[in-house]
Amino acid sequence: MNTLLRGLLLAAAVTGTGAQAAVTTVTPADMGPGLNKWNTANVRSGSSAAITNTNPRNGNGSVEMSLADSVGKADFAYTWGYDTTRTLGSLNTLSYDWYRAASSNAADHFQPAFRLFYDADGDASTTGDTGYLIYENIYNGNNVTEGAWRTDNIIGANFWMRQFTPGNTVEAFDITLAEWMGGAHPTAVADILSTRTAILGIEFGIGSGWNGSFTGFVDNVSYGFGNDVTTFNFETAAANDVPEPGSFALMGLGVFAALAARKRKRA
Repeated sequence: MNTLLRGLLLAAAVTGTGAQAAVTTVTPADMGPGLNKWNTANVRSGSSAAITNTNPRNGNGSVEMSLADSVGKADFAYTWGYDTTRTLGSLNTLSYDWYRAASSNAADHFQPAFRLFYDADGDASTTGDTGYLIYENIYNGNNVTEGAWRTDNIIGANFWMRQFTPGNTVEAFDITLAEWMGGAHPTAVADILSTRTAILGIEFGIGSGWNGSFTGFVDNVSYGFGNDVTTFNFETAAANDVPEPGSFALMGLGVFAALAARKRKRA
């Protein structure tokens, strides 16, 4: 993990997030670097990831992701940093909507993967124990249907581990989050996780060794820790502002005033 990201995460450990249950609309204007913002990552040449109106799920948009060949890769990431209320032990909601376009010719099982960014011991001052827990459809016995939106509730699914330091894939693909939390240790080098393991952010992405082309979409990404539940709805633009009830009342008064003036003029 680079020095800048670690500094941001340490800052978040002091400030916290204070997020409340909500549906959050994310538009291109809302994206950017830093904490508590969605941003693109690892977008290689010939690949793309952006909020578009090509295939809306709810509203006017979704995240469109594509690659042309096996070297392609693209990710969408959201990081909040260290928050003592956001641990593997308190994680109780995790789902997302995804769509594989029929134009894709990469292997049939490929679809946007989902990742949890973790710190094994939950301690921001220690290093060498961060990585991803990764959900992929192929390791969960689900069939992929092309040309249709699908919702995956993955809180009880199998996740595999990718360690950052050293860069290492733990080749155990049938371990649930509950089993990781319980201290599953499938290989000698795997990070040992627990209820205290900090969850620092979420990602979804495509690519890296996917032979062939792929186009897909993601929307309605949800995570929850206890009563703190957030769903991200990706849109090309925010919905038009709707007048507040007080504004409607003022509009009504204006109409009545205009009618009264017209009656006086006629009298």
